Amino acid sequence: MSSSVVSTHYASGSKSRSRYSRGTTNFSDRAGEEIEFANQKALKDTWVSRMRIFLAPYFAEFFGTAVFVIMGCGANLTYTVLTSNAESAWVGNALGWGMGLMLGVFVAGGVSGAMLNPAVALSFAGYRGLPWIQVPFYFIAEFAGAFIGALLAYACFAHSLDPFDGYHRQIAGPFGSAGAFGNFARPFIGNGAAFLSEAVGTGLLVLGIFAITDTNNFPARSCTPIAIGLLLTGLALSIGYPTGYSFNPARDLGPRCAAAIWYGADVFTFHGSYTWVPVAAPMAGGIVGATAYELFIVSKRALVQDEEEESVSEHSSVSLE
Repeated sequence: MSSSVVSTHYASGSKSRSRYSRGTTNFSDRAGEEIEFANQKALKDTWVSRMRIFLAPYFAEFFGTAVFVIMGCGANLTYTVLTSNAESAWVGNALGWGMGLMLGVFVAGGVSGAMLNPAVALSFAGYRGLPWIQVPFYFIAEFAGAFIGALLAYACFAHSLDPFDGYHRQIAGPFGSAGAFGNFARPFIGNGAAFLSEAVGTGLLVLGIFAITDTNNFPARSCTPIAIGLLLTGLALSIGYPTGYSFNPARDLGPRCAAAIWYGADVFTFHGSYTWVPVAAPMAGGIVGATAYELFIVSKRALVQDEEEESVSEHSSVSLE
């Protein structure tokens, strides 16, 4: 056998071996992928994994609301303790709550939709497909998150409050700080006027959220958290003065319950038992704002749905003929 034949023989043999090795490698890769897929499926089928999947949106609402309230109550406490300039305090509070909402939406948006507000959750259940069976769990998660967020904010500021009020927690007055947690209307604002202010503010908030998240209108898409945060900041600066802009039952009642630990039960009865106003008014205002958007702002989504219904009816009539 000549050297050229031998070299050709070994070259062909090496090629066949390389093809065999590649085939073996591909087979082993596929087998490994199938095993990994089977392991992942078995993991998903475990009880713990199923519970995690079931509870994921509620934990997202809990942590998102907690982040929102920590930053908002922290902003309130910062300007309560550190400044006597009401104008700068108001702007700082509005930015703190807006940025807190923005971060909360970033935390929870991809998992639960980031309602972070019972009024928003109720509105989305009514018009945007949030299952009604989930609504009570959303409410519980949001109230719990707001309560824990307020506790953490107080823990961060407890030693700063001591020299401010002389170790004596007060609801109102020059050394009052309970309003950093639960909102109270201005002394000259009655509960009826406060109800109107909270309802209008929440209605505008929900209407704006519906517009921002409507993919067939002019959606913010990846900038949605920023847009919603700026929306709250704008509402706080424009119409939030009379009541302190709760616009969120969980954001008010959760921190108010936390504040009762240090300020006493008077936080529920102060200012003519004001507690019911920032709970009931946002729920009513949110529904009105959502209904106004869905009834009067006819986006491409509604037009496409109408066209699809018309085409379905035409096809059904043709088939009957």
